[in-house]
Amino acid sequence: MKSIVWVFLIGFISFVYGDSAVDINEVDTFWVWVAVFVLGFVGITILFVSSKQIMTIKELNKKMLNKQERIEESQSLFLAKMGENIHNMVEDNIHDGNEIEEMTIVSPDNGENKLLDVTNDLIEFLRLKSKKVEIVNENFNLNNVLNEVAGSICSTFKGSKVELVFDVDNSVPRYLVGDSLNLEKILINLLEHTMNQLSQGEVLLEISMFGSYDEKIELQFKLADTGLGLSSEALEALFLPSYDEKNNEYTGLGLFVAKELITIMNGELAVQSTHGKGTTFILSLPFCIKDIKNKRKYRLPNKVLMVKKVFIVDTNYNSALAIKKMFSYFRHDVKVVEKEEYLKNTYNLTAYDMVILDEVLFDEKTINYLARIKKEQDLKVIVLNSLLNKNDSKKIDPLIDRTLSKPLNQERIFELIIDMFTVKKVKSKVRVAELKPEESLNSKVYVHRSAILDTPNVIQDSFHNFNGMNLLIVEDNMINQKVLSNILKDTGIKITIANNGEEAVDLVYKNAGVYDIVLMDINMPVMDGYTATKQIRTNQKFDGLPIVAFTALALESEKKKIFKYGMNAYLTKPLELGKLYTAFKMYYTPIVTDVKEYKKLNTKMLMNKNNILDISAGIQYSNNNEAFYTEILKEFLDAYDKSSEVFSKLVQEHRFEQIKMLCIDLKGLTGAIGANDMHELINEIYQRLIYNKQDLLPNYIVLYEKESQKLIDSIKKYLESK
Repeated sequence: MKSIVWVFLIGFISFVYGDSAVDINEVDTFWVWVAVFVLGFVGITILFVSSKQIMTIKELNKKMLNKQERIEESQSLFLAKMGENIHNMVEDNIHDGNEIEEMTIVSPDNGENKLLDVTNDLIEFLRLKSKKVEIVNENFNLNNVLNEVAGSICSTFKGSKVELVFDVDNSVPRYLVGDSLNLEKILINLLEHTMNQLSQGEVLLEISMFGSYDEKIELQFKLADTGLGLSSEALEALFLPSYDEKNNEYTGLGLFVAKELITIMNGELAVQSTHGKGTTFILSLPFCIKDIKNKRKYRLPNKVLMVKKVFIVDTNYNSALAIKKMFSYFRHDVKVVEKEEYLKNTYNLTAYDMVILDEVLFDEKTINYLARIKKEQDLKVIVLNSLLNKNDSKKIDPLIDRTLSKPLNQERIFELIIDMFTVKKVKSKVRVAELKPEESLNSKVYVHRSAILDTPNVIQDSFHNFNGMNLLIVEDNMINQKVLSNILKDTGIKITIANNGEEAVDLVYKNAGVYDIVLMDINMPVMDGYTATKQIRTNQKFDGLPIVAFTALALESEKKKIFKYGMNAYLTKPLELGKLYTAFKMYYTPIVTDVKEYKKLNTKMLMNKNNILDISAGIQYSNNNEAFYTEILKEFLDAYDKSSEVFSKLVQEHRFEQIKMLCIDLKGLTGAIGANDMHELINEIYQRLIYNKQDLLPNYIVLYEKESQKLIDSIKKYLESK
């Protein structure tokens, strides 16, 4: 650039101070020099602008690198702290060498449960890393997914003052074809994150269909909260796992899993947040419709059921509008009144067929007024409450006809209308459901309508008492299948797995008389637990087969449905070993009637506290559940058994960013499974990268291979002992 400037200046000076005589040739020379002057000026301008742009680009690159470093540092802090905190947590709980005698496998509801969700997400994380997650396209009921989501969220956040609302557009089909299990995981993870941000307020999940062609549709899930919103910095790092030192909690792992699953399902996710006004997740996912000509399939059996007048008052107006939409689907004439307006005015409710009121509105005046109306006409009174924060409504039980627990979905409203206004038949096709509590159908089976009680002091070894029992587990979640199988492994119980209700029916009919108990999940793709049980009960020779429902949403309406379809008892999610033991004991005579209080569990393995694989620390991290720990180790082995080869190749190719990401993953994972030596080595390698000592990395290739192989051998040895 400098040389061009000098040429330009010399030419200009020569032109100005040259010979003053002017002729034709000199005129031509004049214009030549003018052209040179102009070109020089343009050239200088271009170079100046280019120089500024280069400087700007360099500055942007610098900012991007700084931002990337901050993001990587955040990831590093999360996973490093995960490992460090696990060690600290274990040390705090170990005193005077007595930990072996006190170690037991406990259910997720016993003790502190903060790490349980992290454990589940950790398994999902490892499965994603090893590319084992596959999309399964099967026919499913969207309402079943929403029931599972509601049950899981309301169990986790019981007592929350947050209002959770499901608002499903009337155009959304009842049955879809897609991956229902991964959809469930995505919604649960997004909702758990959102619920964690609020102590009160509202979380609204809106579901709509905004694209349709041939048999394909696209659903939009819009999840909005009334929280404080996120800053731009928090928004940028939203899907990166982080560690909250103040609250001693891990955050973001579930969001990371959700985002990865969305990508695998060919979906899109956007986040909008205004600081002080809340955050909105907008998720779109493609699905197919099995029967394009018959999308919705909510058909009331009688037209008389479609001409009802409904009066609704809810403390949350958005919730009331969502409920109105569900009733309006059936052409009901619905009036919604805000709580404040209802309290100010007196409404004539004699003109309505259904009155739906929030439970807080049932004061003495309202109860007396509704009671007078019910003496004169068939008015259906429905009380609204929340799964998150139920109040005792027993004092008004004689008055109310039904209870609706929010969040709701279209199918529950559909079943409510039929249940309230359809004349009941004298005899039921399902004989098992007609039994009174504890009444025997025959010598082998009875119906247990109340909640199953916990048997105390139950651990994994307790299930040896059911040696010889044949168990059919009907469950679509592979992780749940593996955890149950690991818990019951080596107990002498013979286990058969069915992935859905259709497979269960085929197995029961094919192996008539083989199974002693069936554990039947309610919400599954292809065929749900209700339909499967109904088909099994159509054959009288299976009347003596005990079927125990497994559900996340233990509503009164669902319990009623469970027994209506012929199930004998129900267990609620998450799994509790003591209750599972009780269920087995009800339908299969144990070898040992009194459960021993086991104080030792795999003592030999727990004493293995070497730095290669500290099993006791790993089990402690896995919520004291060895079945979870076993599953984590299996997934870790699948994802990272070849990591030494990967590390060597990355070092040789000088791919330092990829090495850094490998270290970030492994720092937390090795801490989680109790791999102390490997954890320290990974941390040392990571420090070399942080301090720009990449030239030292070749020295770690052999050491990495050695430590990695020792860890793999230890994991395999442990798994072989299981």
